[in-house]
Amino acid sequence: MGNLKIKLRFICFMILLNVNAFGMNVGFNQAWFNNDYALQYLDGHYDRTEVQRIMKLTQDSGAKSLRVWIFESSNFPMLEWVNGKISQPRPDFIRNFLNTLQIAKEHKVKIYMTFFDAHTYRPDQLKREDLKKLRSLFQEAGSDEFLKKVIAPLLKSIQEAGLADVISRIDICNEMDAVINRFGLNYGWQGARRMLCQWRSFIQAHDGFKTTPITFSLRLHPVIIHPLNLLSDNGPMACADFFDFHSYGDSGDIYRCQILKKYASLGKKEMVLGEFGQSYLNHRYDDDLQLKNTINYLRNAKYCGFKEALAWRLSDVRPGVNKEARYSFEAYGKLRPAYRVIQEHNSSQP
Repeated sequence: MGNLKIKLRFICFMILLNVNAFGMNVGFNQAWFNNDYALQYLDGHYDRTEVQRIMKLTQDSGAKSLRVWIFESSNFPMLEWVNGKISQPRPDFIRNFLNTLQIAKEHKVKIYMTFFDAHTYRPDQLKREDLKKLRSLFQEAGSDEFLKKVIAPLLKSIQEAGLADVISRIDICNEMDAVINRFGLNYGWQGARRMLCQWRSFIQAHDGFKTTPITFSLRLHPVIIHPLNLLSDNGPMACADFFDFHSYGDSGDIYRCQILKKYASLGKKEMVLGEFGQSYLNHRYDDDLQLKNTINYLRNAKYCGFKEALAWRLSDVRPGVNKEARYSFEAYGKLRPAYRVIQEHNSSQP
């Protein structure tokens, strides 16, 4: 009876909102497992059972993609350091991440890898040594070192394990505009362009990743200023293989929709709505709000020209009150109605 009620509610919302999202798969983010930010793939933290459970939830939803984070945090505990310099990735990190990819493959889930989290770049909050580590990543010399000592062995390990085909896309930095706006890159957006071209060229030179799409993800919000030529073939994102924009708002409206729709009509690069959910400012845990929000985003994402949409986020298993639970499609031990909406949507796709 409960599933029937949810299905009927879904149908009513589809009619009411005139949703037409056919041809667009909807997936999820699970940026870190068990909320273990930056430690999730390390021995003593890695939870194979939880990874299997998350992949099964993703598969059951009909989602084709799960977006996960790899090198989040400002001090990079997943790397080995010698005298303040990167030595190599920790062996347990590589082993457990490969294990995660294997589990994803068994569940027919593609992994969208995101490397860095721009929001860790906080000059007003970080220790000097951590800020120095982060800032070096966004400059050419620091990028060279990270690519050779960390990214190369990671890609080689994935390829040798026969798991390169599990990786659907790569986002070099989550919401890169946050780093640019905090002056983390020399030359601002032009510096970002150089980094994107450098990293894309390096990654796609590796066997197994020659055609893997690469980008920086960006926010869509009225207070976020992007260059006017952002979508141009000669703009700062010219080296991107696709665009990934993130949108949060209770109404489910997508800012700059008409501009994005016009760009999508040109048929140049795909656009992904890499994160969507209710407003950052609304901390209310409300199933009906999430349900309406999700359906509105599905409708608007398709209308604005997005080829894929990824909800933030799949699961939060912590007990008690926490801010992430309001976004999660599984929370406090239950699947919420909006999960069923995504499941129903995906099952209706050709």
